[in-house]
Amino acid sequence: MTEEVSAATQLVSIVVPLFNEAKNIRPLFLELEAVTPEIEGTTWEYVFVDDGSRDDSLLVLAKLADEHPKVKVVSLARNFGKEIALTAGVTYALGDAVVTMDADLQHPPHLLAELVSRWQDGADVVVAARRATSRKTIVRRASSRLFSVMERLLSNNDRIDEGGTDYRLIDAKVRAAFLLVRERRRAYRQIVDWLGFVRASVPFDAGERHEGKSTYSLMKLWNLAIDMLVSRSSVPLRLLLYVGFLISLAATASLAWMFLGERYVDPKWHYTPLAQATVFNTLLIGVLLTAIGVVGVYVARIHEEVLGRPLFTVRASLNVLELESLPRARRLSKIPR
Repeated sequence: MTEEVSAATQLVSIVVPLFNEAKNIRPLFLELEAVTPEIEGTTWEYVFVDDGSRDDSLLVLAKLADEHPKVKVVSLARNFGKEIALTAGVTYALGDAVVTMDADLQHPPHLLAELVSRWQDGADVVVAARRATSRKTIVRRASSRLFSVMERLLSNNDRIDEGGTDYRLIDAKVRAAFLLVRERRRAYRQIVDWLGFVRASVPFDAGERHEGKSTYSLMKLWNLAIDMLVSRSSVPLRLLLYVGFLISLAATASLAWMFLGERYVDPKWHYTPLAQATVFNTLLIGVLLTAIGVVGVYVARIHEEVLGRPLFTVRASLNVLELESLPRARRLSKIPR
């Protein structure tokens, strides 16, 4: 039975991508249910996207969806990665606003009231900006900080919030603009930042994971940084141009010294023709290898884009309206054991 919603009531969708989070799903749902009914003028739906989990996450989600119609489940055909899972969830969300958050309870549900309040006051994008994370290792803290610095310096975007996270609310018109972006290599937060719109920020301190260990490794963070640089910025190519120019100047100065130092400064500054050729060739090879590597990464990304494959495929769904623009998903009638 579908609830009757007054014209003044706004539907807010919460999108939760997850991978092997079976122990965190129900605690997150209970915390959401403790918070969302208190936010006036809103109704809620929860869109959980199972990104090819190997534990009992899908089984837990199916039971939860059977008990609560507001819980919607989208099961991807394989593990596509968090950024694609976020895209899938935003695609299936039907709300006047969409909130994206993690399943491990490090994104506190009690912040939802403030996010919705800022949205109702006129902001199209409300970003939850992280100030600190409980018990975060030095290596991971340094990596996250480096990632943030690189994002701000190299993304050609001055609308990036310090400490910005995927925990954010976007208006329906931002969602519509987001869905027009079809690039495969993507970072959800960076695309939303690039879109523009009226923004607001709400600070928070991230707590500890409720259960388990993070599946978002340093390697995945590194790959995301590479995607960020290559897919959405021409800075690496321009940087390569500058580096090549500087190395060429250095090579020219070195060769000039080799030819002129002995003759005009001191006879002891004598270099054989072989040494001169070695210096020049080493610098030239360094420039060429760097150039080939950077261009190769861009060519690989272009190849992925022109293949034209769908961003994701859906294996099964529950409590979800089928979308005409997406392949029809089989309803979740049997849960793999």
